[in-house]
Amino acid sequence: LQTSLEQKQKSLQNVDSTTDVESITAELENTALPLLEILRCVLPYVAHFANNQGALLAHQFGGLSRMLRLYVALGYALPGGGGDASSRKKTKGEKKSSRGGGSGGNALLRQLLKVATTLLLVAPPGVSEKEMAKILHSTIVPMFHDARPKVRKAAWGCGMEIVVVASSSSSLADNDASDDDNSDIVKKVQGQRKTVADFLWEYCHAVITNYSPSSNGKEASGKLIHVLRFLNGALPYADNARIRIRFGEGCLGLLGGGDGKTKRKGEVSTEVVKETLMTLLSCLEKTEREQELDEDDDDVMTRKTSGAAMGGAEEVPKFAARSLAFLLQHRPNNANSAAGGGDINVVYGRCLSACMEQMLGKSRNRDDGNEEVPPSKLLALKLLPNVFKSMLHLCEAGSGGEDASNEHAESCGTEFNRFVSRTVPIVASHTMDDGADAKLRRVASEVLPQCIPILSREAMHIKYRNAWGSILSGGYATFTSTLATCLLQKRESGGDDSELEDNVQSWIKTLVSSLLRLHGDVAKDGTARTAVEYATSTVVRGMGVEMFLSVVEFVDDDGDDDSGKKEKSSLSGTTGGGIRDDRAWLLPLMKQSAATTTSSPGASVAITSQTRLAFFQGRVLLLARKCDAASADSHRTAAEMSIQKARVVELWSLFPAFCVSPMDMKVGFGTVAKTVVKALGDHGRYPKLIPIICGGLKNLTIGIMERAAIGSSNAKEDFDVLSNVSTKILPSLFKLVESLNQSSLSKKSSAGGDDEAAMEIETASSSKEAQSKNQQSTQLVEAVTDAIGQLAKICPREFLQNLFKKVVQRLLLATTEVAESNDSGDKNLQNVTALRISSLLGLAQALVASESLDDASLSLLYRAVRPLVRTDEHDPRVQKRAYKVLAEICSGHKDFVTSSSERLDDLTDLLVDSIVTCQVSARHMRLKCMTCIVAGFDSDNEAHMAVIPKIMGEVLLCLKDSNAKTREAAYQLLLAMATARDDMTDYFRIVLAALGAQTTHMRSAAVMALSRLTFEYAREDVEVQELLPLLMQTVAVLFDDSSREVTKSVIGFVRVSVAAMTKEQLEPLLPTVVGGIMKYNKGKDRFRAKIKIILKKLVRVYGYDTIAPLVPEKDVRLITHMRKLSERAARRKAAGIQDGRSVANDDFEDMMESDEDDSDDGRTFMTGVTGFTKMTAASGKVTKRSIAGRSVKGGARSTMTGRSAKEASGGPRIKAESNGEILDMLDASKMARSVRFADMDMNDRDFSDDDDDDIRDTQFDNQGRIVISDGMPKPGGCSRNDTEHYDSDDDENLQLKEGGKRRRVSKFESVKLAKADKNAEKQQQIKKQRAKNDSSANNPLGKAYKSKKAGGDVRKKGQKYEPYAFVPLDAKDYTRKNREKAVSKMGTVVRNHKRKR
Repeated sequence: LQTSLEQKQKSLQNVDSTTDVESITAELENTALPLLEILRCVLPYVAHFANNQGALLAHQFGGLSRMLRLYVALGYALPGGGGDASSRKKTKGEKKSSRGGGSGGNALLRQLLKVATTLLLVAPPGVSEKEMAKILHSTIVPMFHDARPKVRKAAWGCGMEIVVVASSSSSLADNDASDDDNSDIVKKVQGQRKTVADFLWEYCHAVITNYSPSSNGKEASGKLIHVLRFLNGALPYADNARIRIRFGEGCLGLLGGGDGKTKRKGEVSTEVVKETLMTLLSCLEKTEREQELDEDDDDVMTRKTSGAAMGGAEEVPKFAARSLAFLLQHRPNNANSAAGGGDINVVYGRCLSACMEQMLGKSRNRDDGNEEVPPSKLLALKLLPNVFKSMLHLCEAGSGGEDASNEHAESCGTEFNRFVSRTVPIVASHTMDDGADAKLRRVASEVLPQCIPILSREAMHIKYRNAWGSILSGGYATFTSTLATCLLQKRESGGDDSELEDNVQSWIKTLVSSLLRLHGDVAKDGTARTAVEYATSTVVRGMGVEMFLSVVEFVDDDGDDDSGKKEKSSLSGTTGGGIRDDRAWLLPLMKQSAATTTSSPGASVAITSQTRLAFFQGRVLLLARKCDAASADSHRTAAEMSIQKARVVELWSLFPAFCVSPMDMKVGFGTVAKTVVKALGDHGRYPKLIPIICGGLKNLTIGIMERAAIGSSNAKEDFDVLSNVSTKILPSLFKLVESLNQSSLSKKSSAGGDDEAAMEIETASSSKEAQSKNQQSTQLVEAVTDAIGQLAKICPREFLQNLFKKVVQRLLLATTEVAESNDSGDKNLQNVTALRISSLLGLAQALVASESLDDASLSLLYRAVRPLVRTDEHDPRVQKRAYKVLAEICSGHKDFVTSSSERLDDLTDLLVDSIVTCQVSARHMRLKCMTCIVAGFDSDNEAHMAVIPKIMGEVLLCLKDSNAKTREAAYQLLLAMATARDDMTDYFRIVLAALGAQTTHMRSAAVMALSRLTFEYAREDVEVQELLPLLMQTVAVLFDDSSREVTKSVIGFVRVSVAAMTKEQLEPLLPTVVGGIMKYNKGKDRFRAKIKIILKKLVRVYGYDTIAPLVPEKDVRLITHMRKLSERAARRKAAGIQDGRSVANDDFEDMMESDEDDSDDGRTFMTGVTGFTKMTAASGKVTKRSIAGRSVKGGARSTMTGRSAKEASGGPRIKAESNGEILDMLDASKMARSVRFADMDMNDRDFSDDDDDDIRDTQFDNQGRIVISDGMPKPGGCSRNDTEHYDSDDDENLQLKEGGKRRRVSKFESVKLAKADKNAEKQQQIKKQRAKNDSSANNPLGKAYKSKKAGGDVRKKGQKYEPYAFVPLDAKDYTRKNREKAVSKMGTVVRNHKRKR
């Protein structure tokens, strides 16, 4: 290193040119930098205490120090070497040299920083502090202010490393010291590290204390800013809190030296103020160690010992108090006037918040066990209103533009929200806690009321409008919700302080009322109104619906707060009555909050979600009754009545939220249940109440059952109450189902009517309306049956059995009436009977789903359902519903199905024999039943195994069903039968028998079944793996099938089998496979992508040399094209690029939707019909390819010229590809020579993916550009795009011919081109005007009235004039100027004789 250093010094003395500098820099990078890196790596080993206690390094430390200092001088001596931030500007020669080798100086200095840092940290105990200080102040400290950001940041990083290592206690003792002999050495090394860190702290403190902006302000400010930025990152790692306090005092001194109000001598600049505040924030914020101590509540000794280890931790709150008092008195006003002031405001707010957080920290306990409240905590509580005002004032609109003002308001609003969320819960807990210190509780109780006006009045001022979107939904809502939560917790604990509870309730009411009043004031301001509504919604979710309803008045006769008569007189009387119009906007917000609360009912419920049903009965339903009475007022219009009805529904929509966790089930549910039953009976007027009430009952049942399962308190009592009341609710729900079905039938019959004339004039809109009503009735019935299923789980068993028996009796009675209705021929009677049976089956299904019925009840229901499944005399809805009941029995009660062999045989015979009578709509449920039954088969039972061949044909045909659910159910049944058969060879024989079917539909279905079975079992089952060659040979017979349906399934099977077969199995079948997939004619175009995938797989395994001879001669171009593409991809992959894009492209959708290759080697099975894969079925996602259709219309076809189609299709489109070579289209010169635009058939059959030969024609102009017309071409004319030329396209073509080089245009040529463009535009306007005049002159008489679709009036042979004339009477046509034109137009109607004058 010293030899290299001497050579560099000599070279610098004789440097004459930039070339010499470049050579010196290159030599520096080749020798000095590697040697310095080696030195850095060797130093820790040389300094290790096991290596003679680092004596060698201690002896050579002075020489290393001198060498490093000389290298620093060398780095700065290089041209472009830089200096501090205020160094002079580079000359032109220095700039030129820095481009050549200036980077060598940067790299050298950064490497020297690493070596110096390592040397200081591993220095052995024998090194003196003077030597360490010398090397620190000669290497790291000067580079703190280097003009180059990389060097400067590297120096800051080295200083950070020193601070972090020095602050880590006994790091060497933990890692290296294995015995007590070395502990002294470790302590000495640790002391030296702290000494080095202290040198850094002292230097930084000296820069701060010696700063004087009046003398050499720019240079001093630059150094100060650099030091402050370093301290901003280093202070959180200081091992002693006194260090942070010391620098914090220095920051306060800087801020006190100038407030930034005026630009006077000695003023602190804005940037200095910002960096000073950032450093002060680092001094005030809690470190990670302090946060860990705050989380430890019980271990007092740990807190004391850790606090002692941190050093001065108990003094931090006192310093925070001094800082808070100073900041409140010295707000940096330049934040509101200068650019960057918004950032200063944000940092200033964070400093205030950090001060409050430090002062409100957890109190320590005295020796007697009582809480010791520090004075700083009391001071923080007293100053809380002042801090609130200061934080709020930061959110005022700034002096910048609208965007800057909004951004500033949003940032400051975020800090305000953070401050409220961290401080208000602490203050509120002190207020409501009975066990808190008396003085602390008194001060907190006095402070909170002082904060209410700040939020309820000052925050509502218009100057904070830009920040409303942040502070209202954040800090304002948090403050209100915190008070509500503390109040609810106080009430739950059973405290006796009713006065305090009343005060807190009044505070909450004041805050909510102010927010509602603001909504009325900003009704015409959309942005502000949206902010208020969102904040109100947040408040409702935070404090709970019940608490919100208790503090807000909705009726006219109860004033709100101090608004009094003035507010009442302002109400509109048009829609009033039940709810005040200025409160109606709250109903949708509460409904949304209720929906959020009821989305996940469970055992653990927040305290704000705990409600009382008595409150719902006495408060919410009272308002609903008033709105209902107002809707029945005959003096109102229809619109007003509908508004009142909508309000009734919105009030009832809160019912599910009150059912999540009610606290008064024993007292309040009985009364509410009666009201619920009455409301369900009024479904004619309020049909929307049915899903709301049923949802509430479901939430109530689920919540009680979950709480009872975990043994929650009062859960047993709530369970008993709901069980007893369910005996009154369930019969009402049963009746409701029947009435809903009857009402839908009556609507249907009334829509049809007995009047035949009415049926004839029925419009499409009325039929759609009837269809939507029927759909609505079906949805209501489903909601009621779901509620029945939940209540059936909790109701008494005896009552449920009796109810079930009545349902079955009515079902049997209704089935006997079917024959009578069929004999009578009355369609109305048949519909009534079918609907009644469907409703009864739906009720039975709900009871079965509750899993509360015993085997006897299930057997009775099965006997009742059997006739409905066996025959097709009933309505299709009846059979579908019967299959649903049977599927529910089979899936939910498997023991009932499989416990008895007789019952299983009976079910099997029923499903096998009813295949002829099965309706199309019932296939899905039928397959589900069969899947459950097959799962119970015994492979040793011959009777069971004989069923599989009987149902195989039906299962295969269902694989091709148009319903996706039916197809998936058929696949599941296919796999279930394979599992039950337990003999894959025999099972494959059963499926292969379908290949001999007469219809292509069945053959295609059989191949699809083989594909799915191969995909599922080939990789796991050895037996299936051995069958694959025979299966491939058997399916290969269908290669000659001309059906596209069979072709598609066969290609899919080949694709799956190729991925599943081993190399040895597939190699003998290669001629059959390759020749088979390449012999399709039309099919090859449609399935080109899949064929290419198969070929790629084969090529990947066997290589092109093996596959290419097997491809037919006419398809050699395809395999050659694939080979070229693979070679190009390999080359680009080696260069880090794949297909023109970076390999790092990880767009999952693009990769999964690509049809070029399998990303998982065939493991993602995609069926030919559904387009679903095993992955998409699990995730619910559908690929774009399956949605878009079975193929993509592609390719372009130009018009044919004199050449024949055969000649045109035989030659290549690009000359360079005549021999299979691939043209690089990114090479402009090759493109200009090779591309030709000819009128030929562009539809290459080898690369087309069209379903048919119907291809849209694409037109090209004489320059080869695609012509896009505005619409259908006019007869005898062409579109505007056919004749319009663009100079930009001409320039682009010219650039392409010149090899992609940019052509420089002189000023003369640019002026010439601009003038030509202007003349062309002028000529275009003249042509348009002429065309307009010609069209107006040549328009025949009455053209505006002529039909565009018809050919005109019929003329007799030889008739010259039009038989009818429609002459528009326009006065302008008969003026002296236009009279001649008007007369000439009439030449098609009458003879035109010129009058002699």
